[in-house]
This record gives sequence, C-alpha cells and structure tokens, in this order.
Amino acid sequence: MIVLQDYGVTLKQLTHDKIEMVRRWRNDPKIQKYMEFRDEITPEMQENWFRKISSGNTDYYFIIEAEGREIGLINIRSIDYDKKEGEPGIFIYDDDFLNSDYSFRSSLCLLDFVFGELGLDRVVSHIMRDNKRAIDFNLFWGYVLSPGQEDVFNQEYVLQKEAYYKKRDKLSRLFKKKQ
Repeated sequence: MIVLQDYGVTLKQLTHDKIEMVRRWRNDPKIQKYMEFRDEITPEMQENWFRKISSGNTDYYFIIEAEGREIGLINIRSIDYDKKEGEPGIFIYDDDFLNSDYSFRSSLCLLDFVFGELGLDRVVSHIMRDNKRAIDFNLFWGYVLSPGQEDVFNQEYVLQKEAYYKKRDKLSRLFKKKQ
C-alpha cells in the first residue's frame, strides 16, 4: 500500500475495506451531481471497479486523511506512460473540510507523486462546464482549457508539469510553515 504524507495531509492508497465508504460518498447527491456518471453505484459495480483499478499501475486512488479523519478521495487514473499523462480527480466529502485548504494540500501531495515519482509530464482533467468551483480550482493550479472545448459540457483542461512546479514552489512553503 502506498502512503503519501506531506503538507499536513496523508494520502492512503484505497484498500478493499474502504470501498463501501467510498461508494456511499460517491452516491451522495452532493458529490454525484458533479460527476459525469450520476447513476447509483451498486455494491457489485463498486467491486468490479475496485478490481479494475487494483489490477495494474495505471490507476492510483487515495483516501485523504486530515486531522485524524478520512475526509475525501483523490486519484490519478488512466495513466498513459507513453504519453506521460494521466487524469486526476478529487472530492472532499466531509463538510467540515469542504471550504478549507485541505483540497490544495492534498493536490500538492498527489501532484508531487504524479510528476516526481510517476514521471508524468501533464495531467488532463475533465470538468462539467457548470462546476464553477472545480474550474476555478483547476485554473488556480495553472490548468488551461484545451482548444475547441468552449462549447463542450464536459470540458478538458490540461496542467503541464512546468506550470505546476511554478505554483508548487509558493504553496509548498506556505503549507510547510502551517504544519
């Protein structure tokens, strides 16, 4: 099991004993409404999904822990090592942490892993056009809307490694001081 720890957060690789909790989080309307797939996820669907993401080295899902609590999920999935890219995702489930800086801390921790240890050059996110919070979050990091995506509902944004490291230098100092 991979454990990433920095910036005041711990990211623990998703294990089978946590998939029902994640399924419950993911089926909650407050999370579901921001996802492309919005149908109810059954236990069988969750089992099949977990088997798929556990079968190789192209999907990494982590439970976000902060202040001793499990607060959300963060991931890098569909990694293409030839293209040196993957697709990240995050959601904070615990309402006590929703408007905190823990999404930023968790993203720093994950993106250090993605660009440093996995050696990827870029990450590609897909965000529903009406999810202003997620769009603003990604623009903050330096993501750029891909060409031709202005009228697409599930828009593609790309973050290059160089843009991330420019932002990271400032943020990592801030969060390391707060720990």
